[in-house]
Amino acid sequence: MLGFDAFSLIFFLLIILGVFPNIFYTFGYLPHIKRKTYFLVNYFAFIVSMIGVVLAKEILVFLFFWELMSLTSWQLILTENTKESREAGRFYFLMTHLGFVFVLLFFLILSPNDLSANFSVLKLYAQSFEYPTLLFFLIAIGFLSKAGVVPLHVWLPYAHPAAPSPVSALMSGVMLKVAIYAFLRFMFILPAWQLEWGIIVLFLGAITSLVGVLYALSEHDIKALLANHSVENIGIILIAIGLGMIFHTLKLDTLSAFSFIAGVYHSFNHMSFKSLLFMTAGSVLHQTHTKNMEKYGGLIKLMPITAFLFLLAAISITALPPTNGFLSEWMIFQSMLSTAGISDISLKLSFGFTIFALALTGGLAIACFVKAFGITFLGLARSENAKHAKEVNILMLLGQMFMGVVVVGLMLFMPSIIKAINASMPISNIYDKMFPNYFVMHSVAHNFGAVSPLFLLVALIGITLMVWLAYKVINPKIREYHTWACGYDTNAKLQYSTTGFAGPIRRFFTWLYKPDVHKHKEILYGHKTKFKSSLYEVHVKPLFERSLYDSVKKAINYITYIVYRASHFEKERYSALIFNLLIFILFSMRVFYHEVSWGSILLEGVVVSIFISIILFGERK
Repeated sequence: MLGFDAFSLIFFLLIILGVFPNIFYTFGYLPHIKRKTYFLVNYFAFIVSMIGVVLAKEILVFLFFWELMSLTSWQLILTENTKESREAGRFYFLMTHLGFVFVLLFFLILSPNDLSANFSVLKLYAQSFEYPTLLFFLIAIGFLSKAGVVPLHVWLPYAHPAAPSPVSALMSGVMLKVAIYAFLRFMFILPAWQLEWGIIVLFLGAITSLVGVLYALSEHDIKALLANHSVENIGIILIAIGLGMIFHTLKLDTLSAFSFIAGVYHSFNHMSFKSLLFMTAGSVLHQTHTKNMEKYGGLIKLMPITAFLFLLAAISITALPPTNGFLSEWMIFQSMLSTAGISDISLKLSFGFTIFALALTGGLAIACFVKAFGITFLGLARSENAKHAKEVNILMLLGQMFMGVVVVGLMLFMPSIIKAINASMPISNIYDKMFPNYFVMHSVAHNFGAVSPLFLLVALIGITLMVWLAYKVINPKIREYHTWACGYDTNAKLQYSTTGFAGPIRRFFTWLYKPDVHKHKEILYGHKTKFKSSLYEVHVKPLFERSLYDSVKKAINYITYIVYRASHFEKERYSALIFNLLIFILFSMRVFYHEVSWGSILLEGVVVSIFISIILFGERK
């Protein structure tokens, strides 16, 4: 039923690293929650369910824990029982069970007579299955909808902000990686991967990373911003997995192993820095009582520990050296840059687009976290709550600091983590090629790049100390004075806002955002350039939600309306409907037997139109 193997053990470690600091943070956050017993029961059941998913060895056990994970996370979203949480919970419930349908179909098709089968038996069934591409699509839709891949990601920016902050950290940091585990676990069951599968995963990853970071930039809600960045990082993980699948199909086993290791290592990294970001954002929310970044500002002076830990996580998620986020993204770039010798035109186009997407994603991520950190922690307070904020309690701080240790540890002990990942997966053993020296990681690609996080960290600390010593030796004169604001009074309204900061990028991507802009200005004494107050708001509704999900919702509403009308006909309409169906059947038989004439078509058309008019314009009650 339950058991360890090397692959499940590595993700069990990921869960433990994500859960242990979160428990400290949760008990510090608990006074902020009204329904404490309800929350704690679902919280610990959620943790048990995620562990159960990675330890399950049989189909029914896996499905039980997978569904338990969905239900407990859904209940945790509903903890605060507000209109926002209820709507987010309803959306999440629908999307997570849509994915569950595909997961269930995968098992029913592959093992229709034995849902208690062991995963090792499933591998034998998969080898004799005639349609492996069908299994691939069922796995991809079922598990990647839970991971947040575009276009099945739309629940994420609603569910994560609505949940309590420790739950947001667990869902984004851990639960999404459990979905990645499930996808990889059952992909390795399938035999003879096809090249197109890898291209599909690669393309989905590139689109997902771009869409996630672009919508993160447009957000005012700090938790929705972080949720969109979860979408972005799931895309980066899928890029690495897609590369590994492509290289495996092309028999480039060393590059395939390197890419898979990069994907799983980035899963660990994202777990650490995204959990820390949600914890620190939750601390800010705890003190300011709002998720709107326009109400923050100046918090670095009042919450210095939280600000430092948010900065640490922000540097890591933007892949700046020497952080763990930089190391895993460096590995992914090294994998992509080794594709120059591949001649297949579809692969060349796919790799070119992916390199462009990942590079653009990296640049936009830096811009987004400059906005997030600057607006939140720097400058002047933009609200009374921000003015009176203070550092959170010791348990919440301990949880954040422990997660900060995990972030730094994943950087410093990268060789050991990668060795464990390499040993856990059914791929080539390339650890010795990557680490001829424990402190330096070498690329296995053709360009043979190398990087050492420890040397980079020592160099960074050394340069910082040299600058500090030079400053002390020179001892320049310092004069403190008010900020020059071109003659205007310096106040919080003169600072950059989240809307203003993202303005240039939003205007460049107007075709994607299609924002709703609301302006209001109260003019002073009739002067157009002088005004007493003004308001400028921008609201962005995601493209996929607007164009895909709203269209599906309208189509479903229309179909249900037709069904409702059909079930509430008057008796005249029922008889007309039956008569029309009879005419249609008889006419179809005559067409089949070639016994049709223009006269009969005209006569029957007149009769049908009369009865259709009875259906459409009959008695109305």
